[in-house]
Amino acid sequence: MSMKKILMAAVAVSALSAGAASAASITAAKVSGVSVTLGASPVAYRIASEAKFGTGLLTTTAAADNIATVTVGAGQLGVGSYSVTYTLSGPASYQIALLNSSLTSNAGANCIVAPVLASGGAIAGTTVTYSVSLSGTCSTSAAAAAADKGPSTFTLDAPLKVTGLGSVTLTAGLAQGGVSIDNGTSTAATLISNTAGFIATATPDTGTTYWALGTGVPYRTLGGADAIIGTYTVDSVAGIYVNADATTLASAENLTTALSLAGDFTNLTATASVGGAMVSVSPFAAATLAAQAKGTQTISMSVTASNTVSQSSKAFSLTVTPATTSSKFTVPAPYTTSLQTITLEGTSFLAPWVGGSQSTANTNIRLSNSGVATGAVTLALANAVNNTGSIAGSTCTSSTLSKLASIESGKELVISQTDLTTCFGVFKRGDVTITVQSSSTSLTAKARNVNNPSGDVSEISLGAS
Repeated sequence: MSMKKILMAAVAVSALSAGAASAASITAAKVSGVSVTLGASPVAYRIASEAKFGTGLLTTTAAADNIATVTVGAGQLGVGSYSVTYTLSGPASYQIALLNSSLTSNAGANCIVAPVLASGGAIAGTTVTYSVSLSGTCSTSAAAAAADKGPSTFTLDAPLKVTGLGSVTLTAGLAQGGVSIDNGTSTAATLISNTAGFIATATPDTGTTYWALGTGVPYRTLGGADAIIGTYTVDSVAGIYVNADATTLASAENLTTALSLAGDFTNLTATASVGGAMVSVSPFAAATLAAQAKGTQTISMSVTASNTVSQSSKAFSLTVTPATTSSKFTVPAPYTTSLQTITLEGTSFLAPWVGGSQSTANTNIRLSNSGVATGAVTLALANAVNNTGSIAGSTCTSSTLSKLASIESGKELVISQTDLTTCFGVFKRGDVTITVQSSSTSLTAKARNVNNPSGDVSEISLGAS
């Protein structure tokens, strides 16, 4: 089935006799030959949200693909005049002008049904009403012979054209002498809905990935739960079609994607699973996955053999760029998603309520190292307040304060109020996080506050995380 056959089909409306307790309802439907599920768990015919409209691609003139049936109930209608009305809502209208012959029924041979288009039904219209005269022998008896039975269904052949995004719904009703039969118009049934024809998502990996301390020069090997930094999922219209129950589109109408991974690839190789195989590139180029396999794939990292120096933290992002050669679809815009950052294995301590140069309290933070020499120390200032001036920044490393380069074996690092001013400028108080590139088993940390006017001293031990 091609995109040229997306339209209306069978819609069954249950309508009982006048005065019945339950209202008329649409109980069955088809769109372009595909059954639509109604009732408690409805599933409409789906059109790709990237489809182009107004080009005649979403039309059909095929009979039997475009029928709507009002079910009356056997033996309910006898000789007389009735009206049957169908009303569309949403971005669809009649593709052709409907005729008297567009409405048929399943009445017996001796019951003559004469439908006449009373109103509506024009090209680009959304509603139609038929006057229906029943004559001859139209029995309402449940025991009537098949040749004499009154009609239990009216079937409308109504080709539609979908003109844009949004759901297409239908209501139907049956009346006699201007009075609705079975409590009026049916509840609206959704026949057509829009769904994404192109799905591409990327998410950071949740398992920790970091440069491990190791022995000797640290941060040369990857450690943590895994080396995966993210996953991505790509599905195109060819994978889900315009409707999940129908035949897939031709490959020429596929939406494909190019994937580009950005970041620092020094001493790294990016790997991605594509259709079950792993592809390695450094850097990870868009051309590598121009015709990427459908489904969920992983992106991971591996260390090259030449990695002999300590590595810094590395951040990565993935850009997904859709592409298509089809004239039937609009190409979605590219988007970029941040993936997992490869951090440094280490230990953090939080010192709250640290006094800066504008505080009456003098704070000193002491870190003791009982193990081998650590890697670099990083300070981060958060929730800072100050009286006057400007806070210089929120992160401090050895490039600003040289003593942060390392904590020697068996030695300690003391961070004074003067050091904090060198790092962050003037502030009154704030929370300082100290991150040491070392195992927590060899580190302890304390913060001491001295109140200058009173001379009161308080000291707390800082827990590692």
